[in-house]
Amino acid sequence: MIKFYELVSSLNSKCFFSPNTWKTRMCLLHKGVQFETIPVTLLDVRGDLAHRSNKPDIYVPAIELPDGQFIYDSFHIAEWLENTYPDQPSLFTGDGQSTNKSHLGHITMGKNYARMIDLGLGASKPEWAVWFDLFFPQLDQLISDEKLSNYFRSDARHGPQGYQKLMSLDRQDLIRRAKMNIQPLVQILQERPNEYFQGKHPGLVDYVIFGRYAYCRMLDSQLTKQIWEDQGEELSIWIDKLSKAYDEHALKIFQNSH
Repeated sequence: MIKFYELVSSLNSKCFFSPNTWKTRMCLLHKGVQFETIPVTLLDVRGDLAHRSNKPDIYVPAIELPDGQFIYDSFHIAEWLENTYPDQPSLFTGDGQSTNKSHLGHITMGKNYARMIDLGLGASKPEWAVWFDLFFPQLDQLISDEKLSNYFRSDARHGPQGYQKLMSLDRQDLIRRAKMNIQPLVQILQERPNEYFQGKHPGLVDYVIFGRYAYCRMLDSQLTKQIWEDQGEELSIWIDKLSKAYDEHALKIFQNSH
């Protein structure tokens, strides 16, 4: 069985907060792949996981195949899943067809669309993304282990005075910017009733966006509702459908995270 390495704040935590690992989790479910979740902390990734994989630059999400091979990076994993499970619905076409029945041009176009969203809304770089900054205080509170907390707050993690800068940001301005990020999503769903972002069926574009939602939901459900569900009925319905997809997999995690 595939081992799926999931980022947590402590090894006894069920709060799966990483938006990138959520992408991979949903992709594995989409392709019908059985997997075992292995929780790891930031320090585990830098230590034990790097040692076991013999990849000093490894990061999560990462999967370990039964033969001991490691694959990491959510987009690389999605591409591997697409090629390895061609009889299952494509991650990139949004039409519910299996990969081996889909036109290569359709797959390529959908993959490019997913990559564009992944590098934009799905990213955490503060130059254009607001999500990491906005929920940083909640993430900081989540980390209770002293050693891990010291690393998380260190200049080595965030740069000189990075922690202090992140904690002093204007929260109301960040909320305003987050809501602005969401508005195009609402508009798209209004223009395409009862569809997903990838198409008539969900795909990687949806999982990238849902990963960002799940990150917010795991850290602060009330603020998440204000920023996401309350922005439009269409978006709220989309969230509900993906939360309940695959035998309510995501919903069960949300309900059991604390």
